[in-house]
Amino acid sequence: MSLIAQVLCAFAGLILLFASGALLLVPNGAKKQLLQYADLNSNTNLTVWFLVSFLLALAIIACLFIITYALHKIIGNIYKQHFFVSRNLKYLKLILISITSFTVLNFISKLLFAQIHAYNVSDVFPDSWPSLIGNILLLSIVYTLYVVFKYGVSLQDDSNNVI
Repeated sequence: MSLIAQVLCAFAGLILLFASGALLLVPNGAKKQLLQYADLNSNTNLTVWFLVSFLLALAIIACLFIITYALHKIIGNIYKQHFFVSRNLKYLKLILISITSFTVLNFISKLLFAQIHAYNVSDVFPDSWPSLIGNILLLSIVYTLYVVFKYGVSLQDDSNNVI
């Protein structure tokens, strides 16, 4: 499943690159029709808005890809009976960094969309604050797993030294 999620994240990134490239070729009148849901002022620069939105979306997709990659590697290690090894600890740390980045980027995107009065932009990442709280809760759960695995790695090292 994590491999399928990696493929979907890579596909979403390619679609995002294609769509952003296509928006650069669209005439200004059509761009304004595409942004009919956003309440943009006349002094808002559309190019800056597209660039910031594109970079945020690309960074969020990259975070999701990294999370699924690390999860795939941890599952592979567990499948090989390598439970408390330093590689799993490294992958959990990577997941922690990616979830933290994802949460911060998601918060920034909420602020950006609130600034331009664009709501319900994505069905995948809702504009609700409980989703942000859920991300923070997920981060605390993964941190707890990280601490447990870190302790398990130290116990495994002690056990290997005794034997």
